[in-house]
Amino acid sequence: MIEQALLTGIDMLTQAVERLAQMQGNRLTRTELCSRLGIHRNTLTNWLESDRRFPRPDKTGKWLLSDVIRWESTSLPDH
Repeated sequence: MIEQALLTGIDMLTQAVERLAQMQGNRLTRTELCSRLGIHRNTLTNWLESDRRFPRPDKTGKWLLSDVIRWESTSLPDH
């Protein structure tokens, strides 16, 4: 019961952070995204080529932070 309450709370917090990021419109550069994920830029390129669920950059080449947060909360990289 406590575990379920914790999971529900984490879900609610994640959604709140996503909404805040969406409203703020914060975007990450390739360098910032790689740093956030702790990966090399070549790994990012591989993920973009092989994982359709991974967020795509916008027309300016930046990633919407809310998309990244949503992906982080629902996907664990298996690459």
